[in-house]
Amino acid sequence: MKKIIGLLSIVLIIASCGEDVEGCLDPEATNFDPSADMTCCCEYPQLTFRMSYNNYAGDSTAFALNAVYNDDDGTPFYVNNLSLYFSDFELVKSDNSVETVIDTIEVSLQDGTIVTLQDDFSILKNSVFQYDIGTTNISGDFTKIRFKVGLNDIANQVNPESVETTHPLSSDNGLYENNAYIFNQITVITDTSATDVITEYNVNSNIISIELNHDFTIYSGFDTEININTDLKKLLDTVDFQNDDYDAIISKIVANTSEIFTIVQ
Repeated sequence: MKKIIGLLSIVLIIASCGEDVEGCLDPEATNFDPSADMTCCCEYPQLTFRMSYNNYAGDSTAFALNAVYNDDDGTPFYVNNLSLYFSDFELVKSDNSVETVIDTIEVSLQDGTIVTLQDDFSILKNSVFQYDIGTTNISGDFTKIRFKVGLNDIANQVNPESVETTHPLSSDNGLYENNAYIFNQITVITDTSATDVITEYNVNSNIISIELNHDFTIYSGFDTEININTDLKKLLDTVDFQNDDYDAIISKIVANTSEIFTIVQ
């Protein structure tokens, strides 16, 4: 009987020693486990943008909604609301190779087509300072970051009913009308002496490419945060609300957009 028990114990020990241990075998993951035998359950680092909203063009104070500013003609105005989409993030290495986040989302377009998009959409507001762009499975030295203000042609065709209400592409964000997204929306009280004179300026089709030189390193398994200053007041540089018509103001906003972002060293 003792021999049978002893043999059974040996068999159980051998069997347990032969079991594969599951764990993440990707060194780019935050939960990398080199002792694992089978890979599973990898979790990846987060790429985050930390935004500040200082007006460095002659004014070091932070941009604020409902604060009084002067337009190009010296007439006081204030911004009641400001929102803009940013998307299509790219991280550029010194050899010009490009990396992106690994997050994707399956959506339905207006014509019913199902497509998979890179899911790095965010809506910039001056009340939000941290933007989780997405997860990455890369490491190394980088020299530039790129992104778009607005949405590319495919994203602009998304049916907002095909995403969760909490997603940036949901119509609940108030940036969707007439079967298209509003890339940049600025609501302005154009004359502080008449607070009922409210104008909403909507940029609907001008996607702006942003490229910022920035030397930084992404380390395997670690989150990466990039600090960016966004001078939102600069969006309305040279605008004369009393004399410019609506289209002229939109053109100036579009022209100013590429100048509002700078890297905080």
